[in-house]
Amino acid sequence: MSDEPFSAMPPIPLMTAEKARDIGRAHKAWAGQLADWGLAREALRAERDAQWWLTYALALGQNPPALGQ
Repeated sequence: MSDEPFSAMPPIPLMTAEKARDIGRAHKAWAGQLADWGLAREALRAERDAQWWLTYALALGQNPPALGQ
């Protein structure tokens, strides 16, 4: 018997790669809107948030899909 129970099962991610991608795209669109309004600092922050979410989506996409999804 193994000392590490359930070691063969990878952890289930909290969200799908598609959902993280959609959140990143929403931040990207919001950044564009903020830039159009002349809010450069807020637009930069939204761009950083978009980059984080899109990178997270790519990382989630590298893992095999969880059971039941």
